[in-house]
Amino acid sequence: MPEITTDFARAWLEFEDPEFEETIYRCDITWLTSSWQCIFGNGCKGIEKDKPDYGCCVHGAHMSPKAEIKRVTKYVKKLTPEIWQNYEQGQGKKGWIEKDDEGELKTRVFHDACIFHNRKDFAGGEGCALHAYALQNGLKPQETKPDVCWQLPIRRSYDSRKYEDGVDFQVITIEEYQRRDWGEGGHDMDWYCSSNTEAHTAPVPVYISEKDTLVELMNESAYAILKEHCDARMKAIEAVKQLPGREAKKVLLALELHPATTWV
Repeated sequence: MPEITTDFARAWLEFEDPEFEETIYRCDITWLTSSWQCIFGNGCKGIEKDKPDYGCCVHGAHMSPKAEIKRVTKYVKKLTPEIWQNYEQGQGKKGWIEKDDEGELKTRVFHDACIFHNRKDFAGGEGCALHAYALQNGLKPQETKPDVCWQLPIRRSYDSRKYEDGVDFQVITIEEYQRRDWGEGGHDMDWYCSSNTEAHTAPVPVYISEKDTLVELMNESAYAILKEHCDARMKAIEAVKQLPGREAKKVLLALELHPATTWV
């Protein structure tokens, strides 16, 4: 099944943050009401075709704020050989952090993947050791993993907006993390999931399945507003689908649904 080009019309929702003055959320509800889900280990082809089992964990995760490294380090120290296949290498002299070609800090790449990536043959289970630790200890992956790992493929970015009355607003955009958002390297990936029909197979929309991520990126109050509008949108979509075929198609087009989604 094909990957959909992301140059299509989208529906956006804007609202003021109920907790912070002069802050606006701008949310891509075409993406947030789509049927995307992570299919790692269940059809994911990986961003490099010769490493299909490694998903998007090939190059390691960049970490910039000191607070982020401190947070992740706290949980790295809690990992054991039973949950982390590369425990000895990660806790050894070279450690689990390295610098890229531009001097930026990132998780170390070991045997062609992030050092926290457990292989299929590992008795403790395939996938991210930090993710597994969170699930086994009643935590959320947002607490244990590098930011880029738990956020993707949701993207949060910041901008500013100045009105004629002199008031400046911070605009926080929540949207699909597209190929182009990675820069030129994004177009070199052999496979990418966010707008790939193969990954749009979830029984519930993104704003439901990724609630914890969205709450962390926004806040509880802002998420509640987002959910209210997305719930209404999903009800409208379901109602429209009951109309005769041609009429339904016209109205659904006006709703600007994600073309990769499965419940259209």
